[in-house]
Amino acid sequence: MEELRFSCGEANFSASKQPVAHVDSFPVSNRASSPLPVTVLLLDPGQTIDSVWLERETRRMIEYDDVINDSFFEHLILCYSSHDQPAVEVDIDSASLGNCHVCKGWKPSTRDACLRSGPYILRGLDLYPVFRLYDDPYAAFMFGVVNDGASSPRYQVYEGLQIPVPSRLYVPPASDEYPLRGKRIAVKDIFDLAGVPTSASCRDYQAFSGNAKRSSSMVTRLIDAGAVIVGKTKTVQFASGEHARDWVDYKCPLNPRGGGYLDPGGSSTGSAVAIAAYDWLDYSIGTDTLGSMLGPAAIQGIFGIRPTHGISDLDGVLPVSPRLDTAGFFARSVTDFRVFGHSWYGSKTAPSQDFTQLLYANSEFDKFPDDVRTAMNSFVDDTVQVMGQPKTLLDIATVWNGEEASIVKKTLDEYLSTTLAHIQLFDCYNNNLKFREEFRKLHGREPYVNPMIRFKWELGSLLTSEQYEQACGEQEFYRMFLRHRIFGDNAVLVLPGGSPKPQYRDGYDASPNQRAYSLQGFGFLRDVYSFLGGLPQLIIPIGEVHRQSPVTGDMTQEPISISLVGAPGMDCALMDLAERVLRESKRPMTVFTGSSLFGQERGKLGDIHCNVATP
Repeated sequence: MEELRFSCGEANFSASKQPVAHVDSFPVSNRASSPLPVTVLLLDPGQTIDSVWLERETRRMIEYDDVINDSFFEHLILCYSSHDQPAVEVDIDSASLGNCHVCKGWKPSTRDACLRSGPYILRGLDLYPVFRLYDDPYAAFMFGVVNDGASSPRYQVYEGLQIPVPSRLYVPPASDEYPLRGKRIAVKDIFDLAGVPTSASCRDYQAFSGNAKRSSSMVTRLIDAGAVIVGKTKTVQFASGEHARDWVDYKCPLNPRGGGYLDPGGSSTGSAVAIAAYDWLDYSIGTDTLGSMLGPAAIQGIFGIRPTHGISDLDGVLPVSPRLDTAGFFARSVTDFRVFGHSWYGSKTAPSQDFTQLLYANSEFDKFPDDVRTAMNSFVDDTVQVMGQPKTLLDIATVWNGEEASIVKKTLDEYLSTTLAHIQLFDCYNNNLKFREEFRKLHGREPYVNPMIRFKWELGSLLTSEQYEQACGEQEFYRMFLRHRIFGDNAVLVLPGGSPKPQYRDGYDASPNQRAYSLQGFGFLRDVYSFLGGLPQLIIPIGEVHRQSPVTGDMTQEPISISLVGAPGMDCALMDLAERVLRESKRPMTVFTGSSLFGQERGKLGDIHCNVATP
């Protein structure tokens, strides 16, 4: 069947091209030519129903699912869950019955087809699942996808500007075996997804690479846990550093926070924006090389993680630097965040345990405005109370000077001044050489890439193998320093999240080359603990501050976030701690979509916990 698009109530829908079941009869004239929205209600064998049950079930389905609406209940099909059961026994007053059809028999359309209670399109006597079509006003997605129905998941690009989302009623509830069952997930467009292209936000790369033959291992993990993939999200080109104004091939997504003009960060831009913007999406995944998860999570005010380096199987993921690349995810609820993390990483992380020391990098907090720092320190105080441990001030440069400086004859800033930049620049340049050479042979020209990427590749081309090996050696020395001298006693480090001065989309504070250079990792960066150390780091949204937008002049809310860093493998322990602190300190455990993290709850929960007003 060709795609059928239709409106039902105030929403737009698309019907699956493949039916899921065939019913024995339906008393509506012209059914062959008039597709009809219906709701199927499956009953247990021997169950009888009445008008009270029907009203309760209708209300439950509408409250649980965002796809079904009142229009689908104008025609009901009642049948037993097993297609070989006798007809349903019905005890409903004829006035309450309405267009309720008792099905005497049905059969699945294929061996693997599964009919469940929910909304469908009836065409002839065939039942077709439906997708609600959601708009993407924040431009977070490259495209939506639909599963082609094969037993081994393979996807097709949805040919439209909307994102097709299946009913939550089509799958059973989540379980220990399938903890993500029915959860809708968006995938950053550097992960391969079987049947659809990977573009890395580069038109020439997408046309050259074609459709992926198989999904990446990290995506397959999600599918095996029951997740529903709904689309691919935009990324900064080749998952590298760019600001909103640097995008050329595609439009940069719009951050829903900060009046819509805060720079959304990168490179996992679309994935973060989608979670901050759309209630109908549960999770999104991205990658982090030097801040591609941490930055967008903080500036969008959502939960995000850069996991321990090495626990993510990155086959089928476009690489930036294998020594730095990780796969992370975003969520709006700390409880959902924890569930996802235990499912995605659990078998490769250490057993969850209590942290015994809380490290506090006071010099990093001092860089933030007073009102923001007050909110951050309030969270730190709550963490101290929950952990039952006093905070220990950390001056990492002083620790380094005690022993390491005498070995390498350099301060920490001097020792790591080029380490991160040289590793990622060398790797990014060399990882893309094959694509560039093959594209040039085929088309007689270089593939077009954004100016920022050209600048980055030019820097990478100047580095020698000797410089790269030296940087790798510096990374290993620093990694051992962190693990043995900082995190060896099962410590957790608390840092600010985000930037002391968030950037807006229209800000031009330096030349293009200066901006590009600043994104390459030169110098000692705050989050180098996780970048070079390979440590897990997560972002926790804790509040928002009123600011006057430099773009519109309106008062807006900018997110406030905290970051936690732990020893290798302590990913799940960090998520457990985050949930515990938020719960026991009675802070919000969920953020909302849209302009404000905490919506109407701001006034109820107090300024320190949710909102810090500028005097």
